[in-house]
Amino acid sequence: MRSARTLAIGAVALTLLAAGCSSSDSGGDGDDAVGGSIRVWTHTNKSFNKAYKALADEYMAQNPDVSIDFTTFDYDTYIQTLQTSLPAGTEADVLQMFGSWTCSYSSNLAPVPEDIASVDSARDEFFKGPLGGYVCDDALYGLPQESNVEYGATLVNTAMAADANVSLDGWDSYDEFKADAKAMTVTSGDKITRSGYHFTTNDGISYTFLSLILQNGGAYIADDGTFTFTTPEAKASLELMKSFVDEGIVDPVLFDDVSNWVGDCFFTEQCAMGLVGPWVVPEYAVDFPDVAAVTEYVALPTLENSEFAADSGWGLTTSSASQEQDLAWDFISYVTQNADNALQWNLGTGTLPALKENVQGDARDQLLAEASYTEPFLNILGDAQYLGSLPDRDRLFYKIIVPNVLDTLNGDITVDQALAAIEQEANSL
Repeated sequence: MRSARTLAIGAVALTLLAAGCSSSDSGGDGDDAVGGSIRVWTHTNKSFNKAYKALADEYMAQNPDVSIDFTTFDYDTYIQTLQTSLPAGTEADVLQMFGSWTCSYSSNLAPVPEDIASVDSARDEFFKGPLGGYVCDDALYGLPQESNVEYGATLVNTAMAADANVSLDGWDSYDEFKADAKAMTVTSGDKITRSGYHFTTNDGISYTFLSLILQNGGAYIADDGTFTFTTPEAKASLELMKSFVDEGIVDPVLFDDVSNWVGDCFFTEQCAMGLVGPWVVPEYAVDFPDVAAVTEYVALPTLENSEFAADSGWGLTTSSASQEQDLAWDFISYVTQNADNALQWNLGTGTLPALKENVQGDARDQLLAEASYTEPFLNILGDAQYLGSLPDRDRLFYKIIVPNVLDTLNGDITVDQALAAIEQEANSL
């Protein structure tokens, strides 16, 4: 999940990808709405809000007796507002929700009506990664709009790769990948002045660790719901991560969330490759056009399988307290299930599709015409596995996984000690 910091600065930059929403004949369907008024709450993001407003205007044009009113909140205020308003029943009819939050609020949300979507039909429509957050105890509580991925492909500076005779045809193994990353690393004495591959940020560490566990054929949530990290698969994953440091490809002291954060590092040419989602390119392209011109994403190697961990991204839900649930769900369906409308929202917000239909044919062509660098991600969205219903995702990532992994990368504790600590601390949640 993008951090509050990322969401705030990304809101402006993502408007670079904004495309005017085209008219659509049917929505969810939109034609069947009989009239009424609904309120919609969203977090403040210029490109998101512009795309929502355009679709709402089209919906109201098709349904003259319908009124849709928007209220937006800055990211932190929105979280606080949801936490206080939902128990009190004072929330809006339609709530923009990050999928990974949804089950925490499901007791105050309305299940999706069967005539809109069942769990099974939604699984046919949407990728499992973004949909996963909206399924709570086998019931569906919302519909996703984006695939939120931070793993699976890496930024590559193609000029640096060419100088190091590195091919960008992809890698068959991590041994090949590390050799190329090492070839693009620059040092001065014992100090790394250009990292070959920067993944040692908070999100980079967390998504890499969980994704490698999955790719090694393991799991980090047991059948009884407890966390399990003292496994051979987790050990192999952390050992692979440590090998990047041991082989001098990245220094987690010099390259982290504070010092040379991956976006800053890559676009100031202090990193040849970097792990971060595709939203980062439009964020930096205006200030660093020359670097953006030589930037590509290339798929990372895979292990036993190609699965990787991903958050469930932004989507829409309906309050159980709403007096206009039928109208609310009709509008949500219009925005999320109509392929044309969903595509225009993705184009306008610079996000990756949640709808399977929109990574194929003409829709795929439109996405790549706007942002060709996203192609590797379009190819792997089906491999994204929802992180799971975590009791406190941010604490698990930033207070448990990251500190223990960093202590391992820096040589302060062993791999086994780190895994035992992560498992014990995670289960204390």
